[in-house]
Amino acid sequence: MCRFCSQCGEQLQDKVKFCPSCGNAASEKPTTGTADTVDFTTGGSIGFSNRINAPEIVEHIKKSKRSARGCAFVVVPLPFIIYVIVSFVSDEVKTADALVFGGGISVAFLLFYLLSCFISNAKRSWDGVVTDKRIYNKTKQVRDDDRWDTEHYTEYVITFRTDSGKKTRSVERFDRGRDDPEYYPYLGIGDRVRYYPQLSYQYEKYDKSHDSKIPCMLCKTFNDIHNDKCESCNTPLFK
Repeated sequence: MCRFCSQCGEQLQDKVKFCPSCGNAASEKPTTGTADTVDFTTGGSIGFSNRINAPEIVEHIKKSKRSARGCAFVVVPLPFIIYVIVSFVSDEVKTADALVFGGGISVAFLLFYLLSCFISNAKRSWDGVVTDKRIYNKTKQVRDDDRWDTEHYTEYVITFRTDSGKKTRSVERFDRGRDDPEYYPYLGIGDRVRYYPQLSYQYEKYDKSHDSKIPCMLCKTFNDIHNDKCESCNTPLFK
């Protein structure tokens, strides 16, 4: 038998009365299972889902990677090929210039692809806690033809502290009046979360027991908490 904090998910020692991580009062009733598999009978569950390993989810991730590789295979060499062809059929572009400019653009596309692969690498996943939430109303100057205009926008910023002690943020930016944040209304200060860089919806709550809705991690549609699969894309929900 072992116990876990219902607020942040920290495993608790047998006789502690308060969580050493968040200070929440510890339940006297021990819970069976691990922090990743604890179930809650009403609403959603308490615990991180293991559905990241579900066949549908695994296949979706593999398909996304194959599509990205296929796109890169076509797009990366395309500028180089076009510039070289133009240099052969036109006197306006020299072969040396074609190699430089076409090759430079192709290298830039390659670097962009490699960066996207790094950002979406599953090894960058982490567990942590929401420590702060803030909304910032900002302005910036943008050039429109021959004049400068003031553009108003809003930033929804969520700050996390990972289990390794690092500080990281989620920033959602919208033009004023077009606000539709995905994470800011769903995550609250003190929520324990798991970050999935390889998924479309990237944050899973540890404690879903008080929620009435749950996001699909693939298509971002919010579903009834009691649904087992997404109403939109029919893939398993992380519950």
